[in-house]
Amino acid sequence: MPYKFRLRLATQHPRKFTFSSTEKEFDIPDGPKLTLVARNANSLEDATTFHIDGGGYSSEVEARNAGEALRTELRLLNAILSVGLNIPVGDTPSTSNSDELKKSSSATDAGVIVDGVWGLLTFPDDGIHFECVVGGNLEVRPSEPQYLFDALKTIWTIDLQLDSASEESLQILGLANLESSDRAAFLTSYLALEPLVQRTPRSLASKKLIERFKVQLQKASKRTRSPISAVEAQSLSGALSALHEESFSSALARIGRRLVHPTQIQGIPVRRFLSACIGARNKIAHGADPKPSYPLRQLANGLRDLAITLVWTRNKLPRLTLNTPSSIISGQTGSIAIRIL
Repeated sequence: MPYKFRLRLATQHPRKFTFSSTEKEFDIPDGPKLTLVARNANSLEDATTFHIDGGGYSSEVEARNAGEALRTELRLLNAILSVGLNIPVGDTPSTSNSDELKKSSSATDAGVIVDGVWGLLTFPDDGIHFECVVGGNLEVRPSEPQYLFDALKTIWTIDLQLDSASEESLQILGLANLESSDRAAFLTSYLALEPLVQRTPRSLASKKLIERFKVQLQKASKRTRSPISAVEAQSLSGALSALHEESFSSALARIGRRLVHPTQIQGIPVRRFLSACIGARNKIAHGADPKPSYPLRQLANGLRDLAITLVWTRNKLPRLTLNTPSSIISGQTGSIAIRIL
């Protein structure tokens, strides 16, 4: 039985692929025939979620390997060409159909329904297996469009003087708000805390030990037998110098132990929240699948909340109450549809 792969991707704004058709085929020399399909609109130019199909593989393993190769290549091209696509790194279930619906579909020879995946999905390429997708282009907007200027009225009377660390942090937070990838939003929000978190010097005993290491390193670079190269010695010396201060993760954990208010971030006790953030960041840095206790988007939102709290505290700003209005979701008639893909 032949198999196919399906790779999901998305973008923040339509008109990313300006084709008036619902799908478009592309031939890759010495590669598969790929089909780009709009998932939430009747044309590719109006869609913001897509998938790419490739089929005709002799086994599911072969189909998955081809899909993974495509994912890696698209991520590279997305960075080089600044396409602006959200290409998931991992695979997350996105839709689940009831057993009753699946049985009913099979019993009536309508076909075999497969559950959706945000990422890479493989299934038989037999024309019988399909996804049942409910979607469309919905517009989400604030119910009170003047809310930004209402907030401005509240904050206008404050003598708002921010230190350079706060300015840098707010700039990074602004970039995090634009990220469509949960992982990128989390890492950017994590970075936004660095200017705000002061690292304390190591103890005198620790500093003396570091200096002893530096002396040993200098001797190792000058010995006649198997000396350490000058480049490596310089790199190690810099790494040792950085040890004179505690690591950022240690400083962040220390803040969690000392923070009295708030007691929770995103509904999570502060120490547990920061521990989850540090663990997720370290796993990402070492190439491991983060799979944190809490969703990365929730951790990113919490880091933003913490950064704003620190900005407020370090600049001694008065307490304010700012209202965020509820959202209105709307769409044109016929914009929501059930699609068989």
